Amino acid sequence: MNDARRIVEEATLKGIHLRLLGAIAIRLNSSSHADLFLRLNRLNSEDKFTDIDLAAYSKERGQVRKLLQQLGFAVNQNALMMHGNSRMIFESAEKGYAIDVFFDGLRFSHDVEFVRGSNEGRLALHPLTLPAADLVLEKLQIHEINEKDLKDLVLLFAANSIGNSEGENVVNGKHIASTLSNDWEFWHEAKLNLEKLQKFLSNYVDEKKVDAQVAATIRIRIEELTRMIDEEPKSKDWQRRSKSGSQKKWWRDVEERSR
Repeated sequence: MNDARRIVEEATLKGIHLRLLGAIAIRLNSSSHADLFLRLNRLNSEDKFTDIDLAAYSKERGQVRKLLQQLGFAVNQNALMMHGNSRMIFESAEKGYAIDVFFDGLRFSHDVEFVRGSNEGRLALHPLTLPAADLVLEKLQIHEINEKDLKDLVLLFAANSIGNSEGENVVNGKHIASTLSNDWEFWHEAKLNLEKLQKFLSNYVDEKKVDAQVAATIRIRIEELTRMIDEEPKSKDWQRRSKSGSQKKWWRDVEERSR
């Protein structure tokens, strides 16, 4: 986690937009709930993070590659051929972990964009990680979501309130609702995952992993976000896709990878 911070800080000094996502970003975002992180047993059996996930802009790809090579990491050529311009994996035998860099967005079950149209993008909104809304979207897009990801959502909703704009410890519900209002398939996946989250939250309360009062706050925030998603006007594309509903496959098959 300290290495992850240093890499982002070094990039910032060089004018490069690199931001953390994934498990380390969520751990940093929810630092005020470190006790909950431990009670949920979020880490793997070796009690450590397995890699560092970073978001970047494709226009800075060359700068990102040069920086990470200077820091002792080599590009995985097989991954480069497989993923092309959307993703690069860097490795270091000395460090013992990999760095996964995603350019302009995540392309898994559904797309989470870091850049929209001609806008500068979302990587300047927080100095260290993706904004909380994007961390939530990163998890909500997963088809067949697993328990690690549900635990991450518990942490995010415990640590962040729901709002209409960006802010410290705030999930920008407006951004999430707007994103889903243009994509019925992602909207459907997100709704299913929020329902699953409510069920798992009850289990965690019964298992004494989540305090009942904290769980009540999380439920209120999930309901508030759900309301914002429901009330957001839907695009014509969303409406057209909604007609066939879940009778048609709504997710993209992706390679299995550690999250």
